[in-house]
Formats: sequence, structure tokens, C-alpha cells
Amino acid sequence: MTNKKINQDKSEEAVNPELQPENHPDELAEMKDLLQRTQANFENYRKQVDKRVEEIRDMAAKDVILQLLPVLDNLELALKSADKNLVEFKKGIELIYSQLFSILENQGVTVIEAKKFDPYLHEPLLKVESDAPENAILEEFQKGFMLNNRVIRHAKVKLSAGKKKAVEKENNANQTQAINPEIKK
Repeated sequence: MTNKKINQDKSEEAVNPELQPENHPDELAEMKDLLQRTQANFENYRKQVDKRVEEIRDMAAKDVILQLLPVLDNLELALKSADKNLVEFKKGIELIYSQLFSILENQGVTVIEAKKFDPYLHEPLLKVESDAPENAILEEFQKGFMLNNRVIRHAKVKLSAGKKKAVEKENNANQTQAINPEIKK
């Protein structure tokens, strides 16, 4: 718009009293009331959604707890029979472990495989020299788990530092012997 057009519109507002908000108090009050009701409705909706989310969370926890109670019962039975037969006790514990693991799998929990080091899946606790290539997983101290393809606990592992340091030691020993042949390896 040009300045001339803007000025013309302003002059029309000044000349035309119908365009002034002060001349329509009922419409202004009606719009204000509508705005307040809309805000109140939105606030009530937000509170209902929050309450519903909390109810869903409680029900999800209830379902998992109901699945875990038989595992607890089986553990109690196993502990009562621990003194009688150790072989049977071990079998019972293995069955309880598989029962618990199947419950976790049904909830979307999977074990992180400790094949190749991935910093997004594994937490290295130690790095030691070995014959394995650098950053190869030598040992898993604690299993890692994912819930619906998201890491909930990283696998704690021991990594290989590689052969480099061992080769350096051998080279240093060879150099020392070349300098002083009387020193034995």
C-alpha cells in the first residue's frame, strides 16, 4: 500500500464512527467473553490430557507388575528348596531367569549384542593390550539393554588396545640387543 492509501484508510476510520471499537461495546464484550471461555476450555483440556497420561502410565506399570508377580512366587519356591538339591535349585533358577527374560521381551526389551564396539551401545570400562584388533570387544562385564530400539542401559565392556604396544615392546627389545648384544631377551 502506498502512504496515500494508508492515510485515506485512517481518515475513513476517523470519519466513519462505525469503525471505532468504542461504538460497539457489546461486540467487544462478546469477543472478550469468547476469548476467556476458549482459554478456560483449553486449560481444562490440558488438565484432562495430563490426567489421562498419568492413568495410562499407572495401568502400564500395573500390567508389568502383574507379569512379574509369578516370577517372585517362583523365586520364593526356589529359595525354600535351595537346601534340598543344588542341581534342581540351579534348574529352577534358570527357568525363573527365562521366565523373567520373556516378560522383558514381551515389553519390547532386547539385549545389546557385544560383537563389534559401538560407542552408542557400549560403555568401555577397560582397554588392554591383546592380540585382537584395536577396539575389539574382549569381554562383556554387564549386558546392555534396549527398549523399543532405544538404549536404556549401555553394555559395559573391555576393549582391546591392539597389537601396537606389544610390537613396540618387541622393537625396543630388538634395538636394545642390537646396541648391547650381551643383554638377553
